[in-house]
Amino acid sequence: MKKHTLAFAVLSALSAHASANTAAEPEHVEIWGTTVKSSSVFIGEQAIESKQADHLSDLLRDIPGVDVGGTHSLNQRINVRGLDDTDLEVLIDGASQTNYMFHHMGNLNINPDILESVDIQVGSNSVVHSGLGGALEFRTKSASDLLTDNEQFGGSVLAGYNTNDSQYLSLTGFGQLTDNLDILVYGTSMNRNNFDDGDGVEVLGSDGKIENAMAKLGWNIDQTSRVAIKYDAYRNRGWYSARPDMGVRTNAAIGGGEVPLFDTHYDRDTLSGHYELNLGTMLNLRADLYQNEQELWRNYNGATTEGTSKNTGLTLIANSLLNTADIRHQFTYGVKWIKADNQSESVTDGVTTLGREQADDTGIFVEDAIDFGNGLVVTPGVRYNHYDKSSMATEGVDSWSDWQTALAAEYAITREIVVHASTTDLFKGPQPGEIFVNDQAGKVRNPDLEPETGTNREIGIRYNSADVLGADEFRVGFTAFKTEIDSYIEEVDYPEDDCTGRGCLTWDRNIGSVDIDGFEASVFYSLDVFNALVTYAKSDSEVKDSTAVTQPLDREVGDSMGLTLNYYLTDYDVDLRWHTQKTFSEGAKAGFAVHNVTAIWHPEYFQDNLNVTLGIENLLDKLYVSHASRTGTTTHPVFGALELSDYEPGRNIKLSVAYKF
Repeated sequence: MKKHTLAFAVLSALSAHASANTAAEPEHVEIWGTTVKSSSVFIGEQAIESKQADHLSDLLRDIPGVDVGGTHSLNQRINVRGLDDTDLEVLIDGASQTNYMFHHMGNLNINPDILESVDIQVGSNSVVHSGLGGALEFRTKSASDLLTDNEQFGGSVLAGYNTNDSQYLSLTGFGQLTDNLDILVYGTSMNRNNFDDGDGVEVLGSDGKIENAMAKLGWNIDQTSRVAIKYDAYRNRGWYSARPDMGVRTNAAIGGGEVPLFDTHYDRDTLSGHYELNLGTMLNLRADLYQNEQELWRNYNGATTEGTSKNTGLTLIANSLLNTADIRHQFTYGVKWIKADNQSESVTDGVTTLGREQADDTGIFVEDAIDFGNGLVVTPGVRYNHYDKSSMATEGVDSWSDWQTALAAEYAITREIVVHASTTDLFKGPQPGEIFVNDQAGKVRNPDLEPETGTNREIGIRYNSADVLGADEFRVGFTAFKTEIDSYIEEVDYPEDDCTGRGCLTWDRNIGSVDIDGFEASVFYSLDVFNALVTYAKSDSEVKDSTAVTQPLDREVGDSMGLTLNYYLTDYDVDLRWHTQKTFSEGAKAGFAVHNVTAIWHPEYFQDNLNVTLGIENLLDKLYVSHASRTGTTTHPVFGALELSDYEPGRNIKLSVAYKF
């Protein structure tokens, strides 16, 4: 058994490959693809191929319960069941990405091109993870992923052109320096120009350049253990709009008809060491020791702001299998430790203001998947959390400790039908303040602040059979959930002075509770060289404050469904894919439907070393905005009525060529 009792599934950003059981279809491998797993769909663990992902939304938006807000390269804002990345556990090669840089930007700098895999837990259903809404673990490519057969050295090149409006080039070299020593060196550069939305409006302030370089060196100590070191540098530079999460119409209105642009640098540097030990069922261990630093520099209206958010930490997870006479125990245990050190500096009219804030977050956990051998698996878990936070703006250290428990169960009623249920306690300490506004220097300490806690409950059913409508494979999955978050934290005006609004003192306060309920469902059908996947996700939320007033979460997506059709043309070595995403209206948020088509050519002559991909995103050139992005209108005290909608790009024809040598 895996350590989680809920369904693991593999989801391609457009669809899975047709069933491996089909003899008529040869197996093709995407030479520069990304494996995506999600607990919210149930289509089996198959070999998959990804689409042309140059923004996280390309890779993740098709997954039920998951969305990615924002169209700007600075604003990759992951959303799970209405909760954004500040309420999720996000890891890249085990390194935590808990950075809060600027409320008009996302907090994750990552290039989808270099990802080998993404594992998404939609909802918090295990003590192994610490996010209120779930966890996303990204793993980057390694030499061992790319070397095949008896190859000693190799390389790959990926070039892409998007008509709306970007170009990119990636080069990778990899090889075995000795029998036990391997290396990978990767570099990419992307030029992103101002794209047009579905109304043909040029989205000014998106023109910039992204560069990413990574080097990995690995050493197989023996047949059971391996160590590796990695350095990863990501640079995003450009003259960008003031508020990258808002549409061009808002930025133009604020600028008096023009869109003012500001020199912006948003960078990430990660240095990490990794250790793996595989002693079979006795012990399988992975340890990631890292230092991840993000830096934001911006010259804004004559003032310069610079700040860094540095995470130093350890992620250690181990698995051990213990068999007794009638029962099998699969233990998962470990520790996650993160020390955040945030420093900010603002210079206005020659006056420099410095700020610094630190947080120390430790979680120690163990869970046991108990397989009774009769179709029943029960998984209890426990986690101890300790969280410290301090700031140079106030004296002293705030500390909180808490125990989390979890209990999950699944039962195979028949070979085809499995039911599952789980309940998991939640815990999240108050996050460090925002870098751009220099919270580290001035936010008032709230001595009565409590951490966020709560419970996530899930129940569901899975059905798997090959004897439905003549299918080679037919799968149905359904999971209903209810998430309750207590002592929800928001930054509000400091109540002990008469100042309210922009420029006034603020502090964090427990405003009340958040309730989220809904479900995710999927149906997968595979027959010969054809397969189809239908998904549906529903999420409703209520934020309740002390006045008993309720409102939904700002980034609530609501109801959405997806349809993916995949057909393989055997005679021409071409995969044809059609994906439709329908999001229904949610309050003042308008509904929309968007269609994407893709053709992937695997010429047999090149023995799977060449892939040519042609796709059209937003085929019908619709004007729409994701519900996970800024949407709607507001009245600003200075600028008056503003349309906030961050409209998605209009029709975009994408061509990419990947070649491995």
